[in-house]
Amino acid sequence: MSSEADPVHPYYRSILDIYANSGRPYYWQVGPAEAREMLRSSLAAAPPQSGLPEMASVVDAQVEREDHPVPIRRYLPPGETCGTAIYCHAGGWVIGDLDTGDALCRRIAAGAGCEVISVDYRLAPEYPFPAPLDDLWAVLQWVIAELPGPVLLVGESAGGNLAAACAIRARDFGVRLAGQYLAYPVTDHDFDTGSYREVGDRNYLLSAADMRWFWDHYCPPSVDRDNPLVSPLRVADAAGLPPALIHVAELDPLRDEGLAYARRLREAGVAVATRCDSGMLHGYLSSAAAIPLAMEAVSEAAQWIKTCLQQA
Repeated sequence: MSSEADPVHPYYRSILDIYANSGRPYYWQVGPAEAREMLRSSLAAAPPQSGLPEMASVVDAQVEREDHPVPIRRYLPPGETCGTAIYCHAGGWVIGDLDTGDALCRRIAAGAGCEVISVDYRLAPEYPFPAPLDDLWAVLQWVIAELPGPVLLVGESAGGNLAAACAIRARDFGVRLAGQYLAYPVTDHDFDTGSYREVGDRNYLLSAADMRWFWDHYCPPSVDRDNPLVSPLRVADAAGLPPALIHVAELDPLRDEGLAYARRLREAGVAVATRCDSGMLHGYLSSAAAIPLAMEAVSEAAQWIKTCLQQA
């Protein structure tokens, strides 16, 4: 199929074809436990990541809280570091763990010359809002108290939602952050954006039905989805939030809400840079080893993080 007829990058087209031929169910068709196993199986079946940078150390630890510990994974690159990036994995608040973003954490640590701390926050529906956000907040407070240098937040998808919400909470509590890197973030609960209408029913790895399923687990009826800590796009005043880099994929239902959040920040005087990569699907940073365009986005993010930490 020609690129004119098919907007999807060939790498992703092959994955979509494999999924279609295998009869793999969609996330919204299964329960949370099976969805988590589907993700683990996909990660296990993927080719090994090539060219991952060497780390001085990768250590699993935990941040103690009064009611429960929060597992973390610390990535320390060789040489001196310029600060800390706290990373929140993707997975719709329902699936994912410390392994989900392992390759990206290594690339950011090496490219930015910073320590990266990945957060294994509690998952919905067992722990709906605000539990995952509270776990991230606890890790942020621990990093500020225990580690020297500036701090920046990083998140993919639902992890981008948590990072953006945590940045709002940090500002409101007077905590200064060096920046926020949000990759294809969830910023609102509106399913009627242009990108949802364009690609939400095409099952490009993430569909509108999937997102409704994720939202229903994270935000049961008792949760106000207009709360800006749930839907950051609805923050009443975005002034004073940290500088942001927002990456989105052209063929992602979440594209427009990510770009809308960038506009919201920019209108409030926040320094914002954006990037929209054509032919890419939701989660494309995980394909950096196979797609040069994705690797370029990762490299850009790492350099931006480095600059933010050095200037803070």
